[in-house]
Amino acid sequence: MNRPNEIRSLFVSVDLAREPDFVLGDLQVRPSLRRVICNGREEAVQPRVMQVLVALARARGEVVSREELVGTCWDGVVVGDDSITHSIAKVRQLADLGGAQAFDIETIPKVGYRLRATAEPATQTKAPETSRYFPRSPPTYAASVSGMFLLAVLAFAGWEYARPGPSAREPSIAVLPFANLSSDRNAGYFAAGVRDEILTRLAKIGSLKVISRTSADQFAGRSANIRQVANELDVANVLEGNVQKSGNYIRINVQLIRATTDEHLWAEDYDRKAGDLFSVESEVAGAIATVLAAKVTPGEKTEIAARPTDSPRAYDLYLRGLVFAHKDDGTSLHTAIQLFQQAVAADPKFAVAWARLASIQAHMHFGDDLATVQRGAAHAALAKALELNPGLAEVQTAKGLYLYYGEMNYSAAERELKRIHARWPNNADALDALALVLRREGKWKESTNAFVKLVALDPLVPSHRTLLAWNLVATHNFAAALRVTDDTLKIWPDNAWTVAARAVAYQAMGQLDLADAALKNVRLAPDNTDVFRVIWAQFELKRQFGNCAAYFKGSLDQDPDAGADVTAFFRAAMAECLHLAGDAKGAWENYSRALELSLVALKAHPNDMNFLNLLPIVYSGLHDSRMAMASANHAIEIFRASNDAMEVMNADYARLEVMATSGDRGAAIAELSRLMKLPGGPTPALVRLDPEFDRLRGDPRFEKLLHSDAVANQAGLVRGPDAR
Repeated sequence: MNRPNEIRSLFVSVDLAREPDFVLGDLQVRPSLRRVICNGREEAVQPRVMQVLVALARARGEVVSREELVGTCWDGVVVGDDSITHSIAKVRQLADLGGAQAFDIETIPKVGYRLRATAEPATQTKAPETSRYFPRSPPTYAASVSGMFLLAVLAFAGWEYARPGPSAREPSIAVLPFANLSSDRNAGYFAAGVRDEILTRLAKIGSLKVISRTSADQFAGRSANIRQVANELDVANVLEGNVQKSGNYIRINVQLIRATTDEHLWAEDYDRKAGDLFSVESEVAGAIATVLAAKVTPGEKTEIAARPTDSPRAYDLYLRGLVFAHKDDGTSLHTAIQLFQQAVAADPKFAVAWARLASIQAHMHFGDDLATVQRGAAHAALAKALELNPGLAEVQTAKGLYLYYGEMNYSAAERELKRIHARWPNNADALDALALVLRREGKWKESTNAFVKLVALDPLVPSHRTLLAWNLVATHNFAAALRVTDDTLKIWPDNAWTVAARAVAYQAMGQLDLADAALKNVRLAPDNTDVFRVIWAQFELKRQFGNCAAYFKGSLDQDPDAGADVTAFFRAAMAECLHLAGDAKGAWENYSRALELSLVALKAHPNDMNFLNLLPIVYSGLHDSRMAMASANHAIEIFRASNDAMEVMNADYARLEVMATSGDRGAAIAELSRLMKLPGGPTPALVRLDPEFDRLRGDPRFEKLLHSDAVANQAGLVRGPDAR
């Protein structure tokens, strides 16, 4: 449609904040407030509807094409005809507020729409001076700071952490759980699934910070206001929505809110058939990116608009599966697997569903025998996904997760997960796996940086913060570790794993009274062996051997049906404490039982790290130094072959204890000197207290280690939780 320049200049983006007030008949229109007033009656107007009204009014009786409406009111984002039709219908409803109809909207078939007013506007709207048709420079958005609690920078002097300042220019958003307004309460899965798919599409926009689903889910059913939500998640914007499903029809309402002002930046209603659900999810993601001025690459646009399947039944099964896939329990995960299997049966070309299958199944088989995994369902599902669409982000993510959890191929997993993170930086699952892989490879700086990013993306998951704290403990930055645990325990005061990390930091500094205070009244699950290990160490460091044996006997009695790994661990702990307490008979009985359980388990799973690291302790307690050393070396070989530096350190430490108790002082002291220089190795304060090293005391070489420059360096790190 050719227009004179003075008319064409009217068809630029409608920025409601800059639009002056005007009147149409008896109707007063206030665009910046999104209000219309007539005869004392005031009505709120959705932002998109107000934009359409302004665009039509400023055309001064000219026909506005549908394409021009999309450009001025949707900023060029591709939308369906029903979105435009819905907005026009809402505008027509406003006309009736003006008594004898303030204006009329005329439909020009196959062309567009024209507004005919009963009176000229008192103040005519003017187009912005810019001649550009699409959006102006990005607006500034204020962001809170409480959700993102630290930034990490590694200097040669050590790690230092500071809270970030407001990230005012960073487009950021949290997508809250959508409400289910369907009469069928069982349709809740549909609302959850639609929200998840919108979030997934948004998360693929690299220039937009998108909070992970797990953290946003914490606000389901909570009566928190938008500003509080934004503060806790450290975002500038929040998306709310609801879904109503009736037979084959759906209605989706979404609204984007700027948290600092509680201003509704954008809102839209979608009435569609279920088979057209994909276009809604894509339109919402595209519209939000436009409103927040996020840069979207051509590749990201393609992924956002992608249609994962042509089968409504397959997609419905997939949405049902997502609900269970996000629950962290075996029963739910098995249900998710069944639903995803039904989805790919309904559409064998559904690559995203195949990828989900591969990811879940690989995660569930972490630590299993490699040959079993490669013959299993996870490998088959991944192969199918790669065959269908190897370039799809979800498929590449599944490959990275499979390499880590399924094959424990850490170097290959690292390469794949780094590629995914560069392509899809908001993918918390991939970033979590990357941080863990780097940790296993002994790349502590990179791993810690990854955990800091993960905390920013997923701030309300305690394990992310706790793993960050454990990393800091391993690198002997105890002051920073204590700050992290202090912040974490303010939110989750009963988190046993965080308490354990705090206690380990104090143990490494030799501050056993503070470790005692941290562990006081800690609540434990029977299978939480990581925390039990810290309690075991605390008893031994304080030389309370009888109390230690009684504690673990009581723990075993409380859980007589515990698995072999937990029972073997409890038996070994009891045996060690009884041995140190002088009860040789009781120690022998428990060492023997722990050995029996370990050998049976290793026969079925030869590479099980829990039992491999337990064997040297058990054999040493049974006075079989040859088998103790052989099993320690065997474990080290296995972990080195898999590039698992973290487990190599655990096995090295087990071998060190064998050396220290076997009488070879020279070898033990040399090995101790080496390990004290490595991340995760013992500190001088810990060695001074540990009864396992009693046989080395008095040796000048040993005493020199405890009073070398390492002690002075350590003293510089022994600071309280408020040290900066």
